[in-house]
Amino acid sequence: MARAAKTLRADGSRLRLRPWAGETGTSLLILLTSGTAASDAAVAASIEWARAQGYLRIRTAALSHAEVAPFLRAGFEPRQQLALLCRPMPRQPPGDLDAALLRPPRPMPPPLSRPSGSLDIRRARRRHQPSVLAVDHAAFQPFWRLDPAGLREALRATPFRRFRVVCEHSGHRHSGQKGQALAGYSISGRSGQAGYLQRLATSPSHQGQGIGAALVIDGLRWMARGGATHAWVNTPHKNTAALRLYRRLGFELIPPGLQVLERQIIGP
Repeated sequence: MARAAKTLRADGSRLRLRPWAGETGTSLLILLTSGTAASDAAVAASIEWARAQGYLRIRTAALSHAEVAPFLRAGFEPRQQLALLCRPMPRQPPGDLDAALLRPPRPMPPPLSRPSGSLDIRRARRRHQPSVLAVDHAAFQPFWRLDPAGLREALRATPFRRFRVVCEHSGHRHSGQKGQALAGYSISGRSGQAGYLQRLATSPSHQGQGIGAALVIDGLRWMARGGATHAWVNTPHKNTAALRLYRRLGFELIPPGLQVLERQIIGP
């Protein structure tokens, strides 16, 4: 039986719980009051709700160093470590943004190659979403894959968003229809002066063509034009290919990074 999502409120904290993609016994806990530690009462309420729903374990979304303490006190333990990276946005007139974004704030290796001429970046439509999830599942290990609910949450995570896909030219107007294979996709977000690269994936069959770099630059350009002063991204600390890409595009590591925590649910 499918379990419904639940938003809990306690002592000024808001937590959202829903099934973890692909693991029927695991509840995903998302801290909605980002940047502020949840209260002990809110964490305890989330555990009790998950227990009442029959979950075997409860797992958090990525938490900052300032957010982990109440979860550790409640018996959560580290499950995954993520690298957190940040890049300052160039303060340039609109016409100079492209040059500034391609000139990162420190010496860099030569830029990555651009996508081939048979590919283009376009706005994602509802009809693309099945193909977006197919690319996501091909690009990520099961632990990190999105399901439809996770994709919806990524698109709602910030007040402003940019959802882009890379499609192959098919020679007719309706390229990108439902079910068509995509080469990659990205979701960028903006809240105030902060920009976020929320999701980036390239199909394994299209890797090495500069698609990931092109999508990152597209998102950075959009963030800068919207007034963002910094761009943030995270990735598993063992994902050396992603780390290499972000570093080449001017992102710097911000220690100590982020953590995903997990707690087994025991007892009635």
